[in-house]
Amino acid sequence: MATSGTHTFNLTIDDVIQEAYERLGVSSKGGYDLVTARRSLNLLMVEWINEGVNLFTLDLVEHTMTSGQGHILFSSDTYSDVLDAVITDTNQDPDSDQEIERISLTDYLQLPNKTTTGKPSQFAVERNAQYDSSGVANHKVYLWPVPDQTYYKLKAWMIKYPDDVAWTSTANGQVTAPYIDYTQNVQIPKRMLPAMISGLTVKLAHKHPGTVDINRRSELTAVYRDEWEKAKEEDRERVSFYVQPAVYY
Repeated sequence: MATSGTHTFNLTIDDVIQEAYERLGVSSKGGYDLVTARRSLNLLMVEWINEGVNLFTLDLVEHTMTSGQGHILFSSDTYSDVLDAVITDTNQDPDSDQEIERISLTDYLQLPNKTTTGKPSQFAVERNAQYDSSGVANHKVYLWPVPDQTYYKLKAWMIKYPDDVAWTSTANGQVTAPYIDYTQNVQIPKRMLPAMISGLTVKLAHKHPGTVDINRRSELTAVYRDEWEKAKEEDRERVSFYVQPAVYY
């Protein structure tokens, strides 16, 4: 049997929004309907970050440390948090990573001498701790001991926000009034698309209470939660599973 041989299926923002409206049985008239759907789509993706770690949001970021500087800044616009990190001594073996322990901010504050220098073995994260000159908040990663060399490199698995469904000011290479480019693809794996569409459908249902009654909204919410749980189960790390019998003496 002949098949396409391709694996490029994806949905644009417009596809996602139109599918959600079709499930509602509501006709999208464009204009404000698309604007409010865009806003709901961005809120949905932020909610997913709050639900916990999704593998597709992880981003490996490398940062060369500065001798005598006891902290590193990461943009809170781009990243939600630090999941895990290792440290590399590029002067000794650039391919050898060593674990660096994350401690609580309380434990860091209780360290008796925060200016001790050496190879960092612990870090703590203060989220939204420092604002830059443009008013953007940054997460502050405290290092202890304070780095005493410049050849230490921090490799951190960061929890990254998906790209916004954003406004743009160009169309076909021409500068125009701001508009939404609905031909953009959403920045999620294909396996997450059913949950995204179901979630957007629920949000739009709450915006059309006169058209979608409470029973239908409850049904749509149940469908979304089921799709989300299946997506989360699929979006997990695969590791070997061993069963070790208990031995009693």
